[in-house]
Amino acid sequence: MNLRHLHAFVVLAEELNFSRAADRLHVAQPALSQQIRALEDRLGTQLVDRGSRPLRLTEAGSYLCIEARQILASFDQAALGTREIGLGLRGWLGIGFTRSSMYSVLPPALKAFHLAYPNVELKLFEMLTEEQTDALHETRIHIGIGRQVQDIAGCTTLPLLHERVTVVLSPDHPLARAKSVRIAQLADTPLVLYPKHSNGQYSRFVESLYRNAGVTPHIAHQAYEIQTAIALVAAGLGVTFVGESVARHGRSDVVYVRLNAPLASQITTLSASFRSDDTSSHLQAFLKCLAPVPRKPRAAL
Repeated sequence: MNLRHLHAFVVLAEELNFSRAADRLHVAQPALSQQIRALEDRLGTQLVDRGSRPLRLTEAGSYLCIEARQILASFDQAALGTREIGLGLRGWLGIGFTRSSMYSVLPPALKAFHLAYPNVELKLFEMLTEEQTDALHETRIHIGIGRQVQDIAGCTTLPLLHERVTVVLSPDHPLARAKSVRIAQLADTPLVLYPKHSNGQYSRFVESLYRNAGVTPHIAHQAYEIQTAIALVAAGLGVTFVGESVARHGRSDVVYVRLNAPLASQITTLSASFRSDDTSSHLQAFLKCLAPVPRKPRAAL
């Protein structure tokens, strides 16, 4: 199956007549019939009821017509963008980001970049930090913004934000009104861990908070992303941990309490990663739009 066959089928669906469709396509009628047959053989189903007068599409043919129009329109849009990028008339920047970066560093950077470069197409892909490595290596994105980023071969990583973690509790939790909470006080509260990934660095970071306090966490639930974890806490199913920037913009049906632990052990970092040999001018411009990393938080007095 190729685009030429899909285009021929859409024209036939519009004309419902092989002769008129062949004229529009500037091909001989037998050639058009052969293309439609090839498409039907490829899909393993009949698309056109040739015995009806006038010609009509089968149920499967009607479905394919809708999908084919969308595929052809998407290809035309992609072809136009590719041509304009090749001619230097426009550009694109692929950004992979973890959900928590939308609470802090990413929105102002996107705003500043779009104002300065309105003709550059921003392609945004929400993905786990751990998924950004393959996306960078496969050049699906120019830059990834994630939390607890590990070293990536061939890439440069720049820290963007250092912040404390905050304990997330349901409003009816016995510690919900506390000014601060120690890990030992959470030993009997189930833990909602995220992200659910075999190499999830942030989940390992949270587990290290328990390990450093000499507590074995009772992991009750593992969520794919942060909002699911917070929703499970709101439902009274456990406790989770988020960065302070998330807590400042967080949900109203949970309570955010400061963690009482050594400062160095509770600092989490958002970082930007990009291929070290990427010379894209748009990447360099976007890096300038990202806020410089602030000083690490000081211990509370």
